[in-house]
Amino acid sequence: MTTGQSTAKSTRFHVNAAADEPLVSILIPCYNAEAWVAECIESALAQTYANMEIIVVDDGSRDGSAEVVRKFGTRVTLHSAPNKGANATRNHLTSLARGEWLQYLDADDYLLPGKVASQIETLRTSSGEIDKVYAPTMIHYDASPERDYTVLVDDEDPILNFIRWSGFSTISGLFRRRAVLAVGGWKEDQPCCQEHELILRLLLAGSRFALCRTPGAVYRKHGPDTISTRDPGRVMRIRMSLTNRLADYLRSTGKLDSRYKAALFVSRMEAARGLFQADPAGACELFAKAMENGAYWSERSPALPASYRWVAQLIGFKAAETVASRMRRMGKRNEPQIP
Repeated sequence: MTTGQSTAKSTRFHVNAAADEPLVSILIPCYNAEAWVAECIESALAQTYANMEIIVVDDGSRDGSAEVVRKFGTRVTLHSAPNKGANATRNHLTSLARGEWLQYLDADDYLLPGKVASQIETLRTSSGEIDKVYAPTMIHYDASPERDYTVLVDDEDPILNFIRWSGFSTISGLFRRRAVLAVGGWKEDQPCCQEHELILRLLLAGSRFALCRTPGAVYRKHGPDTISTRDPGRVMRIRMSLTNRLADYLRSTGKLDSRYKAALFVSRMEAARGLFQADPAGACELFAKAMENGAYWSERSPALPASYRWVAQLIGFKAAETVASRMRRMGKRNEPQIP
């Protein structure tokens, strides 16, 4: 099959779609996902929302992914292309989509039946034009389902949620197609934090966000080998780079208020603590960055328990981290210690 060749004509498979229901394109980039792509597509077909199309781009898979997709016949449009990576494939899918709204769905993840319907309803009840709906994400562990949990979203302010790194994932929301195109689509050489990089550009462009509090997308953890686990230090640095870009924007526009300053302090402190073992110098730079808008030690975070906050203020960040590392190595779990 040649690049861009389709095995099926795109179909709006629910013929009873209401006239006021916008077309939603469910866009599935697929690379070596033979084990999961059938469940992914089935979850798209099971949506209670009527007016949809489902498009899969096989990104040069070396397994039987394409054969699995073909079994769905005309209900799914399949295109094949040479391997170019996830973001290039998402851009390819965006170019193929006819829908006003885009649901990006990785081939190893899946949706709950009411996902799209609940988010279209959020659009209907929101004031003004919305460019992005976001929502909590459910996390599923294939090997240990008892560990499943939902990443909740506590605030309706997308800027706070971005700083806190909560509420945004590739699969959890809906994107207005023209808003994605207006900011240039997915950044194809972005090594990680890909959805956050796109979200940041939408925020900087003044896009309007709406929160749907009903979780409907399930992110599957089927193994330990992810970008975050392979190189957590790089992920943390890129996250902080994106956060700094947002902070610079807020400062330049006069929007850097006390809520954002406090959230930036916590986010940078969490990152500094997480990076200290691998890169003490980099962690100290992050600590200095955390302090640039003031010290918000009264803010609560699991990474900043009261004992740690007290010791860090008393003897400084680097010393507190050195003490914490030594105590962890000594295993003094039954004595008062810095977590």
